[in-house]
Amino acid sequence: MAEYDLIAACWTTAGACDPMGSDDRSPLPIEDRVRAAARAGFTGFGIRHGDILHVEDSLGFPGFRSLLDDHGIRHLELEFLEGWYADGAERAASDAQRADLLRAAEALGARHIKIGGHFAGGPLHVERVAAELHRLAAEASDAGTRVGIEPMPFADVRTPELGLEIVRKADHPAAGLFVDIWHVARAGVDFESLASLPGQYLFGVELDDARAQVSGTLIEDTFNGREFPGEGVLDVPAFVEAVQRTGYQGPYGVEMLSTEFRRLPMEEAVQRAYDTTIRFLTKHRPLHSS
Repeated sequence: MAEYDLIAACWTTAGACDPMGSDDRSPLPIEDRVRAAARAGFTGFGIRHGDILHVEDSLGFPGFRSLLDDHGIRHLELEFLEGWYADGAERAASDAQRADLLRAAEALGARHIKIGGHFAGGPLHVERVAAELHRLAAEASDAGTRVGIEPMPFADVRTPELGLEIVRKADHPAAGLFVDIWHVARAGVDFESLASLPGQYLFGVELDDARAQVSGTLIEDTFNGREFPGEGVLDVPAFVEAVQRTGYQGPYGVEMLSTEFRRLPMEEAVQRAYDTTIRFLTKHRPLHSS
């Protein structure tokens, strides 16, 4: 049995979806996605907002929870909430998604909800964002879950250091930080610096890999140009080692996104995502999942 719990992040089982389109839902039956993740060895499963609503309308949340339990899926990850500190129409749309995600998290026993900054970048008012994060985390806690903010190099919350500042100022136990090797590398952050992150603030860690050159914009590259761990240019062992030194004790997510990945048969893609990731983790000391 593997020493680590791995979460198949939402895109890893989504098949030939359109992550940059107006409808990013997976075209695949949720039963097939869960089954493929479990067969590959994953004990965690990620799902996005649009697919969550489809599941609610089809299986219902009790049926989905039973499906996950029947396949040994212990960790459920919901995503992705943007606009939670915006104004106007963007905030109204975000609040509607927020309500859906919190309702689903409570019904399904989700481990966490992934959130992020403004993808378009722009000025960042840390105190205001931290106050909004505190409110969101309090709502998440009431729903029995947590929220983790994921810094991204094209967003206003760009680096783990900035994300940690916001989380600390938010000062709520249900507010934490996500680090993804791709986003950390593309932001120009030295992996060694991650070792100084306090482990109690890390709610999630994600693995994948990158090509030497960015293709298109950073957003286009993150959706279309990732590689399986160990098949790109990133120093995956150094990243894992730095994370280990934080004292992080949770599962690792595997977030595969690329044009080529979406062309693979889903079961083959999911198995390769698991196999290429677990080989790096088993070289390090075992963790006990939280």
